[in-house]
Amino acid sequence: MEIEVDGRVIAADPAQNLLQAALSAGADVPYFCWHPAMGSVGSCRQCAVKVFSGPGDVLGQVVMACMTAVTPGLRVSIADETAAKFREKMVEVVLTNHPHDCPVCEVGGECHLQDMTVLTGHAARRSSAPKRKHKNQDLGPFIRHEMNRCIGCYRCVRFYRDYAGGEDFGVFGAAKNVFFGRAEDGALENPFAGNLVEVCPTGVFVDKPFSKTFRRKWDMRATPSVCPHCAVGCNVTVNERGGKFRRVVNRYNETLNGYFLCDRGRFGAGFLAGPGRLTRGAPPAALREFCAGGEVIGIGSPRASMEANFLLRRLVGPKNFYAGLSAHDAGFLQAAMAIMRRVPVATLRDAELADAVLIFGDDPALAAPRLALALRQAGTRAPAAILAERQIPVWHDSAARLAGAGHKIPFIVATPAVTALDGVASAVIRDSPDGLVARAGALAAALSGAKNPVIVAGGSVALIMAAANIAIETGGKILILLPEANSAGLGLLDARPLAAAVAAARGRRVLILESDVFAREAEAADQIFDGAKTVCVLDHVATATVARASLAVAVAAFAESDGHFVNFEGRVQKFHKAIFGEDDPPESWRLLRDLAAPEWRSHADVLAALGREVPEFAGLRAPAAGDAPTLPHRYSGRTAARAYVDVREAAPPKHLDSPFGTTMEGVGDSAVLWEPGWNSNQAVNKQVTVAVDFFVPRGQMQGGEGFALPEKPWSYLAADGTEELSALSPAIIARGAV
Repeated sequence: MEIEVDGRVIAADPAQNLLQAALSAGADVPYFCWHPAMGSVGSCRQCAVKVFSGPGDVLGQVVMACMTAVTPGLRVSIADETAAKFREKMVEVVLTNHPHDCPVCEVGGECHLQDMTVLTGHAARRSSAPKRKHKNQDLGPFIRHEMNRCIGCYRCVRFYRDYAGGEDFGVFGAAKNVFFGRAEDGALENPFAGNLVEVCPTGVFVDKPFSKTFRRKWDMRATPSVCPHCAVGCNVTVNERGGKFRRVVNRYNETLNGYFLCDRGRFGAGFLAGPGRLTRGAPPAALREFCAGGEVIGIGSPRASMEANFLLRRLVGPKNFYAGLSAHDAGFLQAAMAIMRRVPVATLRDAELADAVLIFGDDPALAAPRLALALRQAGTRAPAAILAERQIPVWHDSAARLAGAGHKIPFIVATPAVTALDGVASAVIRDSPDGLVARAGALAAALSGAKNPVIVAGGSVALIMAAANIAIETGGKILILLPEANSAGLGLLDARPLAAAVAAARGRRVLILESDVFAREAEAADQIFDGAKTVCVLDHVATATVARASLAVAVAAFAESDGHFVNFEGRVQKFHKAIFGEDDPPESWRLLRDLAAPEWRSHADVLAALGREVPEFAGLRAPAAGDAPTLPHRYSGRTAARAYVDVREAAPPKHLDSPFGTTMEGVGDSAVLWEPGWNSNQAVNKQVTVAVDFFVPRGQMQGGEGFALPEKPWSYLAADGTEELSALSPAIIARGAV
């Protein structure tokens, strides 16, 4: 479909509204209330444009672009003087009560309100009336409340209540006095509350941990990375300044996390600068002496990178390499990998758009929070037939949610215990694991009419095997709830469980990679330490394993290193070194590479070797050195920040294995960092840059295959779903104490 915008013919998707179509074509249309994941309610009246009914219409009509469908041949003017003046006046209205505190606001320089004010041309205040004032609330350790900056777009309450399902936040007030917050002070309870920081187009909701080490956006390095806190592998951007971690923000990936992160992913990275960091240990040279002392047993980790695990196996040999998991967890992982190779695996986008959902055996809100948020969208939207019957456009998300209130898709929660998604389910089944397996045939029949069913499973081997057979029978896709960032990557190396290392470790040296084995299987860990000649640990956090080891070498965390994780979809994703300090800890995979294969000089060499030994990685290539800058254009550059130490500026860091340059200079596409004229995170709504690699599932599983292993829940996740690293974040600790 084609439409005309200010004399320019552009292609338009009929599933989009006029605002989306214009933004997709690169046109600058101001907006506040619309959000691509939440639709629009037309409350801000900011996206006014003029629409003409036909070739002979010279007057036209001012409409709100976010509430207007695109039709073939539609003629639109954004530049029309009447529409432009309307937009400018609407910005003036919302700024009447705004405190204009940009110099002290943490959102200054990346504020959508600033962008839209400049875009509309509004530059002078005419009102002399006193400004409305609100009292701010204490919303807990994650978010600071600055209600006086509110412009009444309703985005916050639409996200929190409608999209994320929170109940302790809303809109209050009467007439012109509107307040967005809680009925009383207290920490926000929803596990996605941190998204209010990015959803809000102004600075009403501020990242509280970040405010303690605040720097302007143009004064921070911004590097693409992958969240290390669960197996979803959400794409994030890590901000750094002066060699210190500052914050994590969402990085858009259409088929994965989209526009949102869970609070664990957003605030859990505080462990990088938290009291639990292992900052001092034996020098890296001690590792060489350790490995030269005799045969070494290696214990890998599902939170360490693919490269580190592979090089540890290369160093000690496959027969001496162990997974560092309990017997149950290792068996579960073995079964999961077999299923992922033979049954189609869903993406989070598939889960969000599914026309039938089965949650089988475990609660995704604990193991994979971002998946739970995607599933909630499937459960709260009306089926496609209802939308068509009521003539509700695909893009009108708010109307779709209202229509879905009494018309749910088949959404079955079949688990032994209560889950966070029971409230959106069309049916809830509580039974023992054995009882749920026995119901598999009936559950498959309940999904039989769906075209795109998604089955989410976890808890035990028997449960995920039954779920795989349900997926095969219904033609659906499956997602297995693996617990850690690189569980699937470790599974590709076919390592044996921790208990199998007990006998092998007697009288030998044991090298443990980024894992607290006492938290995984304490009895086996005790036996390994008691029988081993000596134990060395490579880690970046202080754990019980580090405390008991004879030798501990402090290594880089995910934000200080390059590497790959394989998420629970089988998606291979690269994270990049984001923090450059004066005394950076060594990367574990580089230390192991220097011992196991010093002839592999570059990251590309390691990936090539990995592809030769692990078939799923055969097509993986190191990113090309495009030298896109990780610093925005306005970065202060070579300043006098270190003048009190030395008036001579140090040379900027160089990283030869990265496609990203470490200065503000560089060539290539830097849209991930900066969109001129659109300095807020809303710039991603105009231009998206995503690059991922996939491990593609193959074939199908035959019903009847199985593993004779114990059936019990995953042993490593805490009751609240917080994993080892995020549990060390000061913000997460403070939230748990509320």
